[in-house]
Amino acid sequence: MSLQSVAPAPRLAPRTSIGPNWFASVMGTGIVAVVLAPTFPGVALAFWIVAASLLGVLTVVYVVQERSYVDHPVQVHFYGAPAMAALTVGAGAVLTQGATTAILLLDAVLWTAGTALGVATALAVPRLTRGTPLDAVGAWWLMPVVPPTVSATTGALLVPHVPAGAPRTAFLLLCYALLILSLVGTARVVRLLIRRVRQYGLGEAATLPTWFMVLGPLGQSVTAVHHLGQWAPGSVRTFTPVYGYPILVLALVLLISATVVVARTRAPFGLAWWSFTFPVGTVVTGSAALGFEAVAAVLTAALVVAWSVAAAGTLRGARDGSLLRA
Repeated sequence: MSLQSVAPAPRLAPRTSIGPNWFASVMGTGIVAVVLAPTFPGVALAFWIVAASLLGVLTVVYVVQERSYVDHPVQVHFYGAPAMAALTVGAGAVLTQGATTAILLLDAVLWTAGTALGVATALAVPRLTRGTPLDAVGAWWLMPVVPPTVSATTGALLVPHVPAGAPRTAFLLLCYALLILSLVGTARVVRLLIRRVRQYGLGEAATLPTWFMVLGPLGQSVTAVHHLGQWAPGSVRTFTPVYGYPILVLALVLLISATVVVARTRAPFGLAWWSFTFPVGTVVTGSAALGFEAVAAVLTAALVVAWSVAAAGTLRGARDGSLLRA
């Protein structure tokens, strides 16, 4: 036996990698643009430009690296992030630049792509992860099932631009169907999360920020029910406060609880900190939709601060490579 055959294999440097979880930065930046659009249109446009640029760059980088995360126990759930990123950037384009023909076309393309990917993740990922031990379940399991709710919400912006009559009615029904699909998937995951917390607790400090993701389907569904209700018959529109008020209250209670838990544990920085942005943004849009402007204003300020912290930490981690190691 030669010495070469028993020599230890050389240690390889950690490989840089951009996983689907990076698209959470697009979601977080895009929701800031959406939230600020009504009151600070110039600032909102700047945030939208950043979000759209990030979406383009991350998409190219992800495709070029030719790496799949379908078999990754955590990253597979984050395939919902590119879907929601596309939907958020599309909606932000309309809200920051108006419903011109070019902008509507861009939104329609991003909505179609985001919806197709979101439906795929909502249906496929739960099957791919079936049988996972309960202690490995986390709040990030919501990522693949929430995108259809975002499709329903952002689809409401396109409803008035769909030809009146049967086409518009069909599109509106599609948006409601997407909302129902997402809520069913969310209910299943929430049931798993409750069991997980009862048996194993909230998890390690580094994963605690992801519990803010629970706010996403709550705030987003309230926003969807309100926005779609504006184009639905009056009998359906009356459902908005019946659903919206209790769900919004629940979201606010969970927001306060999650904030206290994370503040006490002082979780180390990671991409999970982007969970402080998009989910909180959905509570802002839900609060504004139901007329709670003061609540929306306070949460908007918190959202901008959270975005600033997450963006600064991400830039540092990308520069020193700590967030790019596979």
